[in-house]
Amino acid sequence: MKTILITGINGFLGSSLAKALKKEYNIIGLEYSLDNLYRLTNESFKVYSVENGIPDEIFKEQHIDIIIHTATFYGKNEDITQMAHANLFLPFQLLNKAIKFGCGLFINTDTVLDRFTNIYSLTKRQFREWLFLRQNEIKVINMQLEHFYGPGAPDTNFITAMIKRLKQNEPVINLTAGEQERDFVFIEDVVSAYNIIIENKDLLKENYNNFQICSGEIISISSLMLYLKKITHILSIRIIIIQNILNKGINSCHVCLLLIICLIVVGVYEKKNYEYRCTSR
Repeated sequence: MKTILITGINGFLGSSLAKALKKEYNIIGLEYSLDNLYRLTNESFKVYSVENGIPDEIFKEQHIDIIIHTATFYGKNEDITQMAHANLFLPFQLLNKAIKFGCGLFINTDTVLDRFTNIYSLTKRQFREWLFLRQNEIKVINMQLEHFYGPGAPDTNFITAMIKRLKQNEPVINLTAGEQERDFVFIEDVVSAYNIIIENKDLLKENYNNFQICSGEIISISSLMLYLKKITHILSIRIIIIQNILNKGINSCHVCLLLIICLIVVGVYEKKNYEYRCTSR
């Protein structure tokens, strides 16, 4: 039985992959800390800590055939040092040792975001470029994921957070105009994509391969919120979509009036006890 090392094995994606692949592979994992591996309850995976870097003992104790790198740190733009360490330097150490100990395949979990969207996307792109540069030393599959969701997702996940707030019947949920369009893919479909890639890895002739994992359906944030409102059956909720930028020459009262008209059209406006806010950011 071949061995797969999954980094971030206690994460939403990592734990889902581990549980799905355990019947066919020997699964071991990496986590920064071994405290509170709550997603791995009742599982017997061997998990190593990387708190002091990538330990050689992993490769000495195990013959690792495949590495699936899912660990990541989203953080905030001010956490530059921590983000670079988690998303670039630690993965780089892992890549070096994977090559040194003869691992055959490195599967990297990447983002679809442009490199200069934020610090997070920049660190992810920089590691991807290192993988491309070293493709002659190890076979690489780069998986660019759209926004994924599903049971077990953390509260920081957008869909999870919005459903939770809707179910709690919050009187107001403040958003921007919601015009951004996103692709959302279910976690089981993401896991299935990884499984298909692993099963067919030998058919990939190139040493560096890039795949984008998505549903193929684009939805605006405002449409998504109205859909979530509908399926959670919260009839009294009022979702206030706040104008992000006040156009020159239009005062706040005019903007509020326009917002009320728009909300009447989409069926969100409730004449009784209506609330609105006009915010400039």
